[in-house]
Amino acid sequence: MRKVDLHIHSKYSSDGELSPGDIAAKLARLNYAALSITDHDSMGAYPEIEEEGKKLGLEVIPGVEITTGYRGRETHLLGYFLSPEVAPLVLNPVLQSRLELTRKRVEKLKRLGFNIEMEEVLRRSSPSPPTAPIIIEILMERHPEKFEGMEDPIREFYRAYFLPPGPAYVERVYVPIETMVEKLRQRGAVPVLAHPGAYFPLEEEDIKYLKKEGLQGIEVKNTYHSPEQEYFYRELAKKYSLVPTCGSDFHGSRKPEVHLGDVACDYRVVEELKLRRGVSGEF
Repeated sequence: MRKVDLHIHSKYSSDGELSPGDIAAKLARLNYAALSITDHDSMGAYPEIEEEGKKLGLEVIPGVEITTGYRGRETHLLGYFLSPEVAPLVLNPVLQSRLELTRKRVEKLKRLGFNIEMEEVLRRSSPSPPTAPIIIEILMERHPEKFEGMEDPIREFYRAYFLPPGPAYVERVYVPIETMVEKLRQRGAVPVLAHPGAYFPLEEEDIKYLKKEGLQGIEVKNTYHSPEQEYFYRELAKKYSLVPTCGSDFHGSRKPEVHLGDVACDYRVVEELKLRRGVSGEF
């Protein structure tokens, strides 16, 4: 089998760790044929990863993981074969939403007495969009007493402050997944639903609806799906003519349970994705 991993985060992701070169080198040692760096709302890893891939004989599939909303919940959408040059045009609504969310969170935290400024959050995040973990890491440095006794400080602080009814909760306004599916299709990219069984599992009616909206694939095999979920989504992919993709969702130390090389599927998936570029969502 020619192995591929189509869901990997690099240091250009707000919560990633390794450089594109380190990722490519490790997968080359593991005899992978192709990979995709799919950082959160960013294609900052390109063209660096493409150059590293050429050196090592790895095919690089341009990719990004987009934060969207579906039925009032955060839902992640993978976009493959999106040109890095036009990515800002596609991602701008999502980036603006994230910036506004961060600004409001910082304002609330300052009113609660925390020592934090928006400028520092943006500087720490650059070149990636700002996220809650970046905010919390700054607070851990400035206010260590607030984190005493916490086993998982980032997750525990997030739940205590940023989720309702937390004192720094801000209602998030998401860009609808339907909008981003359409934007990707307009640019010849291939929209694929990321880990549909994680967080709040999507059912058959959801997949059927999103297929009609232009969805082209489902991430069937990943770190979070149980064998039963993998089977369930693979059967839905067959039923609705969707490409069944795979990805580890590797981040590094932020997700220590996820390792490069643990998830792979056959290169035929890449060939199927290539056939979907610039194709209408209806078959």
